[in-house]
Order: sequence, then structure tokens, then C-alpha cells
Amino acid sequence: MLIIYILAYALIVGFFLIERFVRQGKDTKNMKRTGHDKGSTTFVSAAMGTAFVLLIAAPFLIYWRIATFHCLWLGIVGLAAGAGGLAVRSVAFTTLGRFFSRTLRQTENHTLVTNGIYRYIRHPGYLSDFMIFIGAALALGNLILIIIIPAVFIPAYMYRIHVEETMLLGIFGEQYAKYRKKSKRLVPFIF
Repeated sequence: MLIIYILAYALIVGFFLIERFVRQGKDTKNMKRTGHDKGSTTFVSAAMGTAFVLLIAAPFLIYWRIATFHCLWLGIVGLAAGAGGLAVRSVAFTTLGRFFSRTLRQTENHTLVTNGIYRYIRHPGYLSDFMIFIGAALALGNLILIIIIPAVFIPAYMYRIHVEETMLLGIFGEQYAKYRKKSKRLVPFIF
């Protein structure tokens, strides 16, 4: 199980490496909030912060056997989901390029990207966060992580998606409305 635990933390390292090296341009790392954001960045940041604290606490929970279970197949499923999340994140950042930002804002020459992974999923970056962090929680085999991470991610990201889609409808109008009819929020062909 030790190798599973190490690989679970490798997922988080991969998340940070993609954040550091795949984002294109200085504006993609800018945390300045605009009126479009409506507190969604703060909400997502709080969810992400909660996940990081839980992941840091996980070795202690595992050592003291607090809500921990050992299940090899669940660990493998978690690692596969997390690795898939890293791939989705990398593709999403690369496809969106300079338009990928940490906060919601309209950029100069804002363009609606509907190619590549965005042809099927409107928010692959958010999907990747779910896959990486919930995958790591499954791999670590701790019920506290498995329950709390989705419990904080789901409302934070659903609010963020609502706010972002309202902003994009305001910017692109009918073009975005048509795009929404042809694509799904997070899961291709389903949701």
C-alpha cells in the first residue's frame, strides 16, 4: 500500500507541475478578481484549501487508523482517476491557452474556445480537479477524505460553473447558448 500512497501524493505534485508549467502567459496566473467572479474564486479556493489540509493530515489519519481502510482495487481506481485528471487538465490548459485564468474575467480579444476537449466538455479544468483530488482520496483509503473532499468540491464548483456560464452568456450571447446545447458541463454525453 505504501506505493499507492506515494503515487497518490504524486498526483498532487502533478497538479502543481501542470499549474506551474502548462499555464500560458502571466494573466493565466493572475488572482485579481473582477465583478464577473461573484466570490466564486474564494469559494473554490476554500474547497481546494480544505482538500490540501486533509491530504496533509492523511498520513496521520492512516498511522492512527482513523477512518482508514486498505483496499488495493480502490487505490488503483483512485490512481487511474487521478492520472486521467492530470491528462484532462494538461489538455484543457493547452487547448484554452491564454484564456485559461484562475478568476472569472473577460480578457482582451476574448474568444470562445470550442475545439479539442472543449467540443465535448465546457469545464474540463474543473472535471480534472474532481478527478485528481477525489482520486487521491480514494487511493489513500480514508473515509474522511472520501466524504469531505467531494462535499466541499461539489457546491464550490457547481456555483463556479453557474457564475462562469452566466458570464460567458453575457460575453458571447447566442454563440455560447448554441455551444451549451452541443456540449456537457463536466461529463461527456451525460452532464
